[in-house]
Amino acid sequence: MRTSAQPQRDRYADIVLVERSPLRRTLGTAGAGVCAGAVIQYLCDPDRGRTRRARVRDKAAHATHKMYKGVAVLSSDLPKRGRGAVAGARHRLRARSAVDDRILYERVRAELGRYVSHPHAVEVHVDGGVVALTGDILSAEQQRARRAVRRVPGVRRVDLRWRTHVVAGATPGLQGPSRPRRPVPELLQQRWSPSARLFVACCTALVWGLTGRLPRPLSWAARTACTVLALRVVTNLPLRRITGISSGRRAIDLQDAISIAASPENIWPLVSDYRLYQEIMPDVLEVRLLGDGRSHWVIAGPAGTCVRFDAVETRREENREIAWKTPDGQLFAHVGAVRLTPEGKGRTRVQVQMAYNPAVGAIGHAVAKLLGVDPVHKLREDLMRLKTVAEGEQAATRPAVAHA
Repeated sequence: MRTSAQPQRDRYADIVLVERSPLRRTLGTAGAGVCAGAVIQYLCDPDRGRTRRARVRDKAAHATHKMYKGVAVLSSDLPKRGRGAVAGARHRLRARSAVDDRILYERVRAELGRYVSHPHAVEVHVDGGVVALTGDILSAEQQRARRAVRRVPGVRRVDLRWRTHVVAGATPGLQGPSRPRRPVPELLQQRWSPSARLFVACCTALVWGLTGRLPRPLSWAARTACTVLALRVVTNLPLRRITGISSGRRAIDLQDAISIAASPENIWPLVSDYRLYQEIMPDVLEVRLLGDGRSHWVIAGPAGTCVRFDAVETRREENREIAWKTPDGQLFAHVGAVRLTPEGKGRTRVQVQMAYNPAVGAIGHAVAKLLGVDPVHKLREDLMRLKTVAEGEQAATRPAVAHA
């Protein structure tokens, strides 16, 4: 039975909703107007508007090309995986019948290669579906290997006749480093297949649609999980690389190359002398050589900040390659290499490979791009400056040709 206080509360709630609706519409309209004005001002700027519109057009064309390519890959991957799943199910159902011993032998050997570090030290004998295993094996691997062989379709019984060893010791068949390649589930791999990404995206959208019926704390938790999975699907990167947590020096990979009309001997001084970087790269504010291949760098960061880090050379080959990394504990952790490859006729290919971990992983990389600090674009600009300087010095040192 409803009391008199309940209708009053209901009327009060209705009044609040009526009062809030126009305010929300006004705020939404104002926000949309501000965003539209910012976009128009960005694209129609008298000085740089034309360049920005061309860049937006190129990025839109690139995104469209990637979308069409992704759809083509998905349309090829999805049917193949479907046929594979059907063939696997048919294989499991038919495997209960008798299997030829030669086929069963190959199946057992393939399975041992996934769970045993030295599979060639194990001998396999098959007779009428009965598998006898002899040879040598480490004791830490025998139970896992036995279960794997027992699950092979067509195996009726497994007889263990091998010799187990706690350590390899002097056993010839157990010598040398080796690591079994165990099967990894699809969703635990670093790179997901197009079909797996589509499946996770559909499940994420379904769960997000059902969160409205859940209590508020559970709804927030479910939507947070859906957001994380959506980022995983879009970027196709492990979560540790997206967030930068426990990813070491590799969260974002950068790579670019350029062909320069100069010999490696003329380019090498520009690449190997870090003090010249301040003249070639405007973002490099200071470089101090600390000795023993160590150096201290100060570079311009996003929003007018300065980023400081130390670097240590890990490899140096004259006129060919320089590799470096940051010591542990650096805020701007990264690793990189510069390679010079002769192309003939006085030309050299300069290739730069870098992997770095910004403050918040791939999210920090995306924020830096929004702030106008795109590492890929800056790397390309630095290579173009290196090309200009190297070819200018090459032309200056070239002997003049006397004209008759």
